[in-house]
Formats: sequence, structure tokens, C-alpha cells
Amino acid sequence: MEYKCNKLSYRPSATVIIATKKKVDANANFEILLFERSTNTSFAPGHCVFPGGTFEEASDECQEWMNYFEEYGVSSNQLDRLIVKEPNTKRTNSLLSTGKSFSREISLRITACRETFEEVGILFFRNHKTLKKLSSTPTFGEDYEDVNFDRVGWQFAVHKDAKQFLNLCRSLHVVPDLWSLYEWSLWRSPFTAEKSGKLLQNIWIFTKTKKYGCHLPKCMNFHGFPNLHGCKT
Repeated sequence: MEYKCNKLSYRPSATVIIATKKKVDANANFEILLFERSTNTSFAPGHCVFPGGTFEEASDECQEWMNYFEEYGVSSNQLDRLIVKEPNTKRTNSLLSTGKSFSREISLRITACRETFEEVGILFFRNHKTLKKLSSTPTFGEDYEDVNFDRVGWQFAVHKDAKQFLNLCRSLHVVPDLWSLYEWSLWRSPFTAEKSGKLLQNIWIFTKTKKYGCHLPKCMNFHGFPNLHGCKT
């Protein structure tokens, strides 16, 4: 699905800012995860970027996700918590106000989880136990860890076919942790990016985790952002 603005077509996308608390006190109280893209990629080769990518309607907003959530025991109330309903909140941007099968506020979080796993191998998840512990207070995202987990194999599978992300969750008996992903901001590619074919309408998502491992040959942490908007972990 694409959105039209000034006769330009923008693809929905999601980018994830992953923060973890520094072990040693310093000027910055967070480490922010960036990774270095391959020089062989067509878009931003060799750049250090946040995890994220484009929305895939066939995989991220398919009815199979709703079926799986229902099978797993995710309640409609738990999903409703992801949707902004305050009457004084204006949704002037169609990116988050539309959705073919269900709310785009849900499906773009699925995009964020899928792309984060594909690009840096971090799988933010919830199992039956942690799903029951949902609260109104901000929570930490937790990466799936198991010695028998073929992380790299699944990364390649999801990279080749985005629909495999749902199969991954089924095989591990987990659901993606949509509830630790917080809406941060919206951003649209400048019109000058039209020549590159990468006009994106992007939701920035923030999450914090107690630790993370980046499952790529090239990975770096960017140290900065002291007292990130007043947030501390």
C-alpha cells in the first residue's frame, strides 16, 4: 500500500530506536543500537542505521496474525491498548489511521519486530507468562534466547520471505512483543529521494531493553543522547 502526497507515492515503513542503559555512569545514560549496512546494498550502502524497513501488507497485515493472536490467547483488550483512542488526539497522518485487515498501529509494530529480527537478529517476544504481566507502565523489550534457536537460519528465511516471521513465532510458541514498542515520531522522505525510488513514510518506534546482542558481523553502539527526553531506565 502506498500513500499519495503532492502526487508522490510513499511506502509505509517502521524504524526502531533500541536503547539500553549504560553499565558505567557517564555523560550519556543510554547506548543506542546502530548497525553498519553492507556496501553491496542499493539503499544507504555502508551507512550506520537503525533497524527497520518497509511495511509488507501481505505478511504484516494478514488475517493470519489475528487468527494466531486469538489462538495464543491475546485478548482484544490487549490489542486495543496499542491503538490511540483519545478524542483529543488528532490523527492528521493517514499512516496510522488506516489498515486493510486491522489497525496499522498493530501491523506497523509487526513490521518493526520483523525487520529488527531480520537485520540484527533481535527477536522481541512475549510468551504466555509475560503476556499475562502486561501493565500500564513502560516495559523492557526482551530478546528471545535459547541455545537450540537457529537464529541465523531464521534470519535468512525471513529475509527471503517476510511471511516466515509468523511461522517463526508459531514454531517458538511466542508472539512478537508489540507492547514494549512505543510510538516516537513520524517522518517522511524528502522529495529529493524520489530518484532513488525510496520515498518512505516512516513511523519511528522507541523501545528499551536491559541488554541486547547484535547478531551481525558489523555492529556498533552510538553513545550519546544524555537523559533521552527525560527518560531513564
